[in-house]
Amino acid sequence: MKKLFTLVAMAFMAVGANAQTLVAERDWTGVAEYDLGFFQEGESDATYEMVADGIAITHSADMGEGKEWQPQMSVLQDFNLDIDETYKVVITAKIPADGNLQVNMGDWTTNKQYVVPVTASDDFQEIEVEFPDFPDNATGAHVLFQPGRIPGTTIVKKVQVFNMSGEPEPEPEPQGDEVVAERDWTGVAEYDLGFFQEGESDATYEMVADGIAITHSADMGEGKEWQPQMSVLQDFNLEIDETYIVVITAKIPTDGNLQVNMGDWTTNKQYVVPVTASDDFQEIEVEFPDFPDNATGAHVLFQPGRIPGTTIVKKVQVLHKGGGETGIKNVKAAKVNGARYNLAGQKVDASYKGIVIQNGKKFIQK
Repeated sequence: MKKLFTLVAMAFMAVGANAQTLVAERDWTGVAEYDLGFFQEGESDATYEMVADGIAITHSADMGEGKEWQPQMSVLQDFNLDIDETYKVVITAKIPADGNLQVNMGDWTTNKQYVVPVTASDDFQEIEVEFPDFPDNATGAHVLFQPGRIPGTTIVKKVQVFNMSGEPEPEPEPQGDEVVAERDWTGVAEYDLGFFQEGESDATYEMVADGIAITHSADMGEGKEWQPQMSVLQDFNLEIDETYIVVITAKIPTDGNLQVNMGDWTTNKQYVVPVTASDDFQEIEVEFPDFPDNATGAHVLFQPGRIPGTTIVKKVQVLHKGGGETGIKNVKAAKVNGARYNLAGQKVDASYKGIVIQNGKKFIQK
Protein backbone atom coordinates (compact mmCIF):
# COMPACT_ATOMS: atom_id res chain seq x y z
CA MET A 1 0.00 0.00 0.00
CA LYS A 2 1.37 3.38 -0.96
CA LYS A 3 1.80 6.18 1.56
CA LEU A 4 1.86 9.91 0.93
CA PHE A 5 3.48 12.29 3.35
CA THR A 6 3.05 15.99 4.09
CA LEU A 7 6.43 17.61 4.47
CA VAL A 8 6.64 21.06 6.01
CA ALA A 9 8.84 23.51 4.07
CA MET A 10 11.60 25.25 5.97
CA ALA A 11 11.48 22.69 8.79
CA PHE A 12 14.31 22.69 11.31
CA MET A 13 15.19 19.18 12.46
CA ALA A 14 18.13 16.86 13.17
CA VAL A 15 19.29 14.66 10.32
CA GLY A 16 20.52 11.69 12.34
CA ALA A 17 23.53 9.91 13.64
CA ASN A 18 25.93 11.26 11.00
CA ALA A 19 25.90 14.68 12.76
CA GLN A 20 24.44 16.64 9.87
CA THR A 21 21.68 19.08 10.75
CA LEU A 22 19.01 20.10 8.28
CA VAL A 23 19.00 23.91 8.47
CA ALA A 24 16.34 24.68 5.83
CA GLU A 25 14.51 23.08 2.93
CA ARG A 26 11.90 23.85 0.30
CA ASP A 27 10.02 21.31 -1.80
CA TRP A 28 8.68 22.96 -4.96
CA THR A 29 6.58 19.97 -6.07
CA GLY A 30 3.03 21.05 -6.85
CA VAL A 31 3.60 24.72 -5.91
CA ALA A 32 1.37 26.85 -8.12
CA GLU A 33 3.13 30.20 -7.72
CA TYR A 34 6.76 31.23 -7.24
CA ASP A 35 6.88 33.25 -4.03
CA LEU A 36 10.57 33.93 -3.30
CA GLY A 37 10.67 37.02 -5.43
CA PHE A 38 14.09 37.11 -7.17
CA PHE A 39 14.66 36.08 -10.79
CA GLN A 40 17.36 37.77 -12.89
CA GLU A 41 17.34 36.71 -16.52
CA GLY A 42 20.29 38.87 -17.52
CA GLU A 43 20.10 39.80 -21.20
CA SER A 44 18.98 36.36 -22.33
CA ASP A 45 15.72 34.75 -23.34
CA ALA A 46 15.56 33.11 -19.93
CA THR A 47 12.12 32.36 -18.48
CA TYR A 48 10.66 30.31 -15.68
CA GLU A 49 7.30 28.69 -14.98
CA MET A 50 5.80 26.56 -12.24
CA VAL A 51 5.17 22.96 -13.33
CA ALA A 52 3.97 19.91 -11.44
CA ASP A 53 7.52 18.83 -10.52
CA GLY A 54 8.82 22.24 -9.43
CA ILE A 55 10.35 25.35 -11.03
CA ALA A 56 11.17 25.01 -14.75
CA ILE A 57 13.93 27.44 -15.78
CA THR A 58 14.57 27.69 -19.54
CA HIS A 59 17.69 29.26 -21.02
CA SER A 60 19.13 28.91 -24.49
CA ALA A 61 21.97 31.41 -24.89
CA ASP A 62 25.33 31.88 -23.18
CA MET A 63 25.50 35.45 -21.90
CA GLY A 64 29.23 35.86 -22.38
CA GLU A 65 31.86 37.25 -20.05
CA GLY A 66 30.44 38.71 -16.85
CA LYS A 67 26.96 37.32 -17.57
CA GLU A 68 27.76 33.67 -18.07
CA TRP A 69 25.93 32.44 -14.96
CA GLN A 70 22.66 34.22 -15.59
CA PRO A 71 19.79 33.53 -15.27
CA GLN A 72 19.81 33.31 -11.49
CA MET A 73 16.93 32.63 -9.14
CA SER A 74 16.46 32.37 -5.38
CA VAL A 75 15.21 28.84 -4.74
CA LEU A 76 15.43 28.89 -0.93
CA GLN A 77 15.55 31.77 1.54
CA ASP A 78 14.96 33.12 5.05
CA PHE A 79 17.37 30.95 7.05
CA ASN A 80 20.46 31.78 9.10
CA LEU A 81 24.13 30.78 8.72
CA ASP A 82 26.88 30.87 11.36
CA ILE A 83 30.46 31.96 10.87
CA ASP A 84 33.11 29.22 10.40
CA GLU A 85 30.51 26.45 10.01
CA THR A 86 30.57 24.10 7.02
CA TYR A 87 27.36 23.75 5.03
CA LYS A 88 26.20 21.54 2.20
CA VAL A 89 23.52 22.54 -0.30
CA VAL A 90 21.61 19.62 -1.88
CA ILE A 91 19.52 20.50 -4.95
CA THR A 92 17.21 17.90 -6.49
CA ALA A 93 16.91 18.84 -10.16
CA LYS A 94 16.41 17.47 -13.66
CA ILE A 95 19.30 18.63 -15.86
CA PRO A 96 18.75 18.99 -19.65
CA ALA A 97 22.39 19.14 -20.79
CA ASP A 98 25.93 18.60 -19.53
CA GLY A 99 27.40 21.80 -18.16
CA ASN A 100 28.42 23.78 -15.11
CA LEU A 101 26.09 25.04 -12.41
CA GLN A 102 26.88 27.96 -10.12
CA VAL A 103 25.30 27.98 -6.66
CA ASN A 104 25.45 31.03 -4.39
CA MET A 105 24.56 31.07 -0.70
CA GLY A 106 24.44 33.83 1.88
CA ASP A 107 22.69 37.14 2.35
CA TRP A 108 23.18 40.19 0.15
CA THR A 109 26.29 41.29 2.11
CA THR A 110 27.86 37.90 2.91
CA ASN A 111 27.86 35.55 -0.05
CA LYS A 112 29.83 32.52 -1.26
CA GLN A 113 29.62 30.86 -4.65
CA TYR A 114 30.85 27.58 -6.08
CA VAL A 115 30.70 25.96 -9.50
CA VAL A 116 30.01 22.24 -9.93
CA PRO A 117 29.86 20.14 -13.11
CA VAL A 118 26.49 18.50 -13.82
CA THR A 119 25.46 15.78 -16.22
CA ALA A 120 22.27 15.59 -18.28
CA SER A 121 19.68 13.08 -17.11
CA ASP A 122 16.06 12.22 -17.91
CA ASP A 123 15.48 11.69 -14.20
CA PHE A 124 15.95 13.88 -11.14
CA GLN A 125 19.36 13.84 -9.46
CA GLU A 126 20.76 15.24 -6.24
CA ILE A 127 23.45 17.89 -6.78
CA GLU A 128 25.63 18.52 -3.72
CA VAL A 129 27.65 21.70 -3.22
CA GLU A 130 29.79 22.12 -0.10
CA PHE A 131 30.41 25.54 1.49
CA PRO A 132 33.34 25.06 3.90
CA ASP A 133 34.06 27.51 6.74
CA PHE A 134 31.35 30.03 5.99
CA PRO A 135 33.04 33.45 6.32
CA ASP A 136 30.49 35.34 8.43
CA ASN A 137 27.12 35.16 10.12
CA ALA A 138 24.26 35.57 7.64
CA THR A 139 20.67 36.38 8.59
CA GLY A 140 17.82 35.87 6.14
CA ALA A 141 20.12 33.91 3.85
CA HIS A 142 19.21 32.54 0.42
CA VAL A 143 20.37 29.96 -2.13
CA LEU A 144 20.75 31.32 -5.68
CA PHE A 145 20.51 28.80 -8.52
CA GLN A 146 22.41 29.89 -11.66
CA PRO A 147 22.14 27.56 -14.70
CA GLY A 148 23.60 29.96 -17.29
CA ARG A 149 26.01 27.28 -18.53
CA ILE A 150 23.24 24.66 -18.94
CA PRO A 151 21.09 25.38 -22.02
CA GLY A 152 17.56 23.96 -22.07
CA THR A 153 14.93 23.58 -19.36
CA THR A 154 16.18 22.75 -15.87
CA ILE A 155 13.56 21.72 -13.29
CA VAL A 156 14.35 22.44 -9.64
CA LYS A 157 12.32 20.13 -7.44
CA LYS A 158 13.78 20.50 -3.95
CA VAL A 159 16.50 22.47 -2.14
CA GLN A 160 18.08 21.65 1.22
CA VAL A 161 20.83 23.19 3.35
CA PHE A 162 22.70 21.03 5.88
CA ASN A 163 25.08 22.14 8.63
CA MET A 164 27.82 19.51 8.44
CA SER A 165 29.02 20.33 11.98
CA GLY A 166 25.64 19.99 13.64
CA GLU A 167 25.11 17.63 16.55
CA PRO A 168 22.18 15.20 16.31
CA GLU A 169 19.28 15.66 18.68
CA PRO A 170 18.64 12.82 21.15
CA GLU A 171 16.23 10.21 19.87
CA PRO A 172 12.78 10.81 21.38
CA GLU A 173 11.11 8.09 23.39
CA PRO A 174 8.62 6.16 21.22
CA GLN A 175 5.06 7.24 21.80
CA GLY A 176 1.97 6.04 20.04
CA ASP A 177 -0.79 8.01 18.36
CA GLU A 178 -4.18 7.68 20.01
CA VAL A 179 -7.13 6.85 17.77
CA VAL A 180 -9.75 9.55 18.34
CA ALA A 181 -12.27 8.32 15.78
CA GLU A 182 -12.45 6.00 12.78
CA ARG A 183 -14.91 4.68 10.25
CA ASP A 184 -14.46 1.75 7.87
CA TRP A 185 -16.80 2.11 4.90
CA THR A 186 -16.09 -1.35 3.47
CA GLY A 187 -19.34 -3.20 2.80
CA VAL A 188 -21.58 -0.41 4.15
CA ALA A 189 -24.82 -0.49 2.18
CA GLU A 190 -26.10 3.00 2.96
CA TYR A 191 -24.40 6.34 3.54
CA ASP A 192 -25.55 7.57 6.94
CA LEU A 193 -23.50 10.71 7.74
CA GLY A 194 -25.91 13.03 6.02
CA PHE A 195 -23.85 15.71 4.26
CA PHE A 196 -23.00 15.71 0.55
CA GLN A 197 -22.60 18.99 -1.34
CA GLU A 198 -22.12 18.54 -5.06
CA GLY A 199 -21.84 22.24 -5.81
CA GLU A 200 -22.94 22.99 -9.36
CA SER A 201 -21.27 19.92 -10.86
CA ASP A 202 -22.37 16.51 -12.05
CA ALA A 203 -20.97 15.02 -8.82
CA THR A 204 -22.59 11.86 -7.48
CA TYR A 205 -21.82 9.20 -4.91
CA GLU A 206 -22.79 5.58 -4.41
CA MET A 207 -21.98 2.85 -1.92
CA VAL A 208 -19.83 0.09 -3.42
CA ALA A 209 -18.20 -2.96 -1.88
CA ASP A 210 -14.98 -1.11 -1.06
CA GLY A 211 -16.55 2.05 0.39
CA ILE A 212 -17.96 5.37 -0.84
CA ALA A 213 -17.47 6.00 -4.57
CA ILE A 214 -17.52 9.76 -5.34
CA THR A 215 -17.58 10.68 -9.04
CA HIS A 216 -16.80 14.16 -10.33
CA SER A 217 -15.86 15.28 -13.83
CA ALA A 218 -15.81 19.09 -13.94
CA ASP A 219 -13.75 21.74 -12.17
CA MET A 220 -16.15 24.16 -10.50
CA GLY A 221 -14.02 27.25 -10.95
CA GLU A 222 -13.11 29.94 -8.48
CA GLY A 223 -14.84 29.57 -5.13
CA LYS A 224 -16.24 26.14 -6.02
CA GLU A 225 -13.03 24.33 -6.94
CA TRP A 226 -13.06 21.95 -3.97
CA GLN A 227 -16.66 20.75 -4.39
CA PRO A 228 -18.05 18.16 -4.15
CA GLN A 229 -17.55 17.77 -0.42
CA MET A 230 -18.78 15.00 1.84
CA SER A 231 -18.60 14.20 5.53
CA VAL A 232 -16.79 10.87 5.79
CA LEU A 233 -16.38 10.81 9.58
CA GLN A 234 -18.21 12.65 12.35
CA ASP A 235 -19.31 12.88 15.99
CA PHE A 236 -15.92 13.06 17.73
CA ASN A 237 -14.27 15.74 19.86
CA LEU A 238 -11.09 17.79 19.35
CA GLU A 239 -9.11 19.75 21.94
CA ILE A 240 -7.50 23.15 21.60
CA ASP A 241 -3.73 23.29 20.84
CA GLU A 242 -3.48 19.53 20.21
CA THR A 243 -2.05 18.08 16.97
CA TYR A 244 -4.11 15.59 14.98
CA ILE A 245 -3.47 13.45 11.91
CA VAL A 246 -6.26 12.49 9.51
CA VAL A 247 -5.53 9.23 7.68
CA ILE A 248 -7.77 8.52 4.68
CA THR A 249 -7.52 5.19 2.86
CA ALA A 250 -8.69 5.85 -0.69
CA LYS A 251 -8.28 4.84 -4.30
CA ILE A 252 -7.38 7.92 -6.37
CA PRO A 253 -8.30 8.01 -10.10
CA THR A 254 -6.06 10.89 -11.27
CA ASP A 255 -3.23 13.07 -10.01
CA GLY A 256 -4.52 16.18 -8.32
CA ASN A 257 -5.02 18.07 -5.08
CA LEU A 258 -7.30 16.98 -2.26
CA GLN A 259 -8.72 19.34 0.35
CA VAL A 260 -9.53 17.93 3.77
CA ASN A 261 -11.48 19.90 6.37
CA MET A 262 -11.82 19.01 10.04
CA GLY A 263 -13.71 20.60 12.91
CA ASP A 264 -17.30 21.47 13.76
CA TRP A 265 -19.37 24.02 11.91
CA THR A 266 -17.92 26.90 13.97
CA THR A 267 -14.31 25.72 14.38
CA ASN A 268 -12.83 24.41 11.16
CA LYS A 269 -9.36 23.93 9.65
CA GLN A 270 -8.57 22.90 6.09
CA TYR A 271 -5.45 21.72 4.30
CA VAL A 272 -4.65 20.81 0.71
CA VAL A 273 -2.37 17.87 -0.13
CA PRO A 274 -1.18 16.57 -3.53
CA VAL A 275 -2.30 13.03 -4.36
CA THR A 276 -1.18 10.60 -7.04
CA ALA A 277 -3.34 8.26 -9.09
CA SER A 278 -3.13 4.58 -8.19
CA ASP A 279 -4.96 1.37 -9.06
CA ASP A 280 -4.60 0.33 -5.43
CA PHE A 281 -5.70 1.93 -2.17
CA GLN A 282 -3.26 4.31 -0.51
CA GLU A 283 -3.10 6.04 2.85
CA ILE A 284 -3.28 9.84 2.59
CA GLU A 285 -2.10 11.62 5.73
CA VAL A 286 -3.00 15.21 6.57
CA GLU A 287 -1.59 16.81 9.71
CA PHE A 288 -3.60 19.42 11.65
CA PRO A 289 -1.07 21.06 13.99
CA ASP A 290 -2.15 23.05 17.08
CA PHE A 291 -5.89 22.81 16.58
CA PRO A 292 -7.24 26.33 17.27
CA ASP A 293 -10.19 25.55 19.57
CA ASN A 294 -12.18 22.83 21.25
CA ALA A 295 -14.61 21.20 18.82
CA THR A 296 -17.56 19.04 19.85
CA GLY A 297 -19.33 16.77 17.38
CA ALA A 298 -16.53 17.30 14.87
CA HIS A 299 -16.41 15.95 11.32
CA VAL A 300 -13.95 15.25 8.51
CA LEU A 301 -14.98 16.70 5.12
CA PHE A 302 -13.51 15.02 2.02
CA GLN A 303 -13.30 17.43 -0.96
CA PRO A 304 -12.04 15.88 -4.23
CA GLY A 305 -13.05 18.74 -6.55
CA ARG A 306 -9.55 18.83 -8.05
CA ILE A 307 -9.50 15.07 -8.73
CA PRO A 308 -11.74 14.19 -11.70
CA GLY A 309 -13.02 10.63 -11.92
CA THR A 310 -14.27 8.21 -9.30
CA THR A 311 -12.54 8.31 -5.92
CA ILE A 312 -13.32 5.50 -3.47
CA VAL A 313 -13.03 6.31 0.24
CA LYS A 314 -12.50 3.09 2.16
CA LYS A 315 -11.52 4.15 5.67
CA VAL A 316 -11.04 7.34 7.69
CA GLN A 317 -9.15 7.77 10.97
CA VAL A 318 -8.36 10.71 13.21
CA LEU A 319 -5.27 10.23 15.38
CA HIS A 320 -4.20 12.38 18.32
CA LYS A 321 -0.47 12.76 17.66
CA GLY A 322 1.56 11.40 20.56
CA GLY A 323 -1.67 11.02 22.47
CA GLY A 324 -1.15 7.64 24.09
CA GLU A 325 0.30 4.15 24.11
CA THR A 326 -2.90 2.38 23.09
CA GLY A 327 -4.80 2.05 19.85
CA ILE A 328 -3.24 2.07 16.38
CA LYS A 329 0.36 3.25 16.49
CA ASN A 330 3.03 4.01 13.96
CA VAL A 331 0.70 5.00 11.15
CA LYS A 332 3.18 7.53 9.83
CA ALA A 333 6.32 6.07 8.34
CA ALA A 334 8.42 8.48 10.35
CA LYS A 335 7.14 6.79 13.50
CA VAL A 336 7.68 3.18 12.49
CA ASN A 337 10.29 1.93 14.93
CA GLY A 338 13.32 0.76 12.99
CA ALA A 339 11.79 0.89 9.46
CA ARG A 340 13.31 3.25 6.91
CA TYR A 341 11.48 5.12 4.13
CA ASN A 342 12.58 7.38 1.28
CA LEU A 343 10.94 10.77 0.64
CA ALA A 344 8.37 9.14 -1.66
CA GLY A 345 7.12 7.03 1.25
CA GLN A 346 8.61 3.77 -0.07
CA LYS A 347 10.15 1.36 2.42
CA VAL A 348 13.90 0.92 1.85
CA ASP A 349 16.69 -1.15 3.36
CA ALA A 350 20.31 -0.46 4.33
CA SER A 351 21.48 -0.64 0.70
CA TYR A 352 19.44 2.44 -0.33
CA LYS A 353 21.47 5.61 -1.05
CA GLY A 354 20.02 9.04 -0.29
CA ILE A 355 17.78 10.78 2.24
CA VAL A 356 15.72 8.43 4.40
CA ILE A 357 13.23 8.85 7.26
CA GLN A 358 13.47 6.68 10.37
CA ASN A 359 11.87 7.19 13.77
CA GLY A 360 10.88 10.75 12.96
CA LYS A 361 14.37 11.79 11.75
CA LYS A 362 15.72 12.47 8.28
CA PHE A 363 19.28 11.56 7.47
CA ILE A 364 21.50 10.78 4.51
CA GLN A 365 22.22 7.10 4.05
CA LYS A 366 25.44 6.53 2.14
